[in-house]
Amino acid sequence: MKFRQLSRSCVVIVCAVAVPTGAVLATDTHEPGVIASFEGQQIDLSKDWGDAQACVIAPDGARCYRTEREMDAAEGDPAAQAAPSGGVVALAACSSSVRLYDGTSYSGNVLQLTTRGVYHNLASLGFDNLTSSYKIGACSARFYDTTSGSTLYPGSTIANASATSMLSGWNNRVGSVYIL
Repeated sequence: MKFRQLSRSCVVIVCAVAVPTGAVLATDTHEPGVIASFEGQQIDLSKDWGDAQACVIAPDGARCYRTEREMDAAEGDPAAQAAPSGGVVALAACSSSVRLYDGTSYSGNVLQLTTRGVYHNLASLGFDNLTSSYKIGACSARFYDTTSGSTLYPGSTIANASATSMLSGWNNRVGSVYIL
């Protein structure tokens, strides 16, 4: 039996796509959403909160509830939480949270953030450009007007600050949060 030796070669295939003059090609730059548990189901927060009105994003996961009261009962009310004895606060999470509300005077849907040292992209959490009031817990925070953190919110976001409404020009403008 004889075998013929085949030469090795490379084949290059070039594909071209015809695009009408003046057309714009779109690319998907949407970041994936955060998946949260809600009443035994998984929901993509960037798409729709469904019946959830309160969500907590913590180092151990994302969970949503029908009401803020239900979230407080399940997660513990951050207003009642104190720093552990000796005043030491865990590095990954703040002893109490940053809460963003989509309504003034702490009304509407609420997003609770606890993880420190990362930029929380509010688009991936379904809360981009929705903040109308806020409560800051034991750790200071920074609010930015985009999801990548460009313009810093000029209002007070130090530890234990709160505002029933955003400063002029900042209602429904916050795109990311950084907890110090």
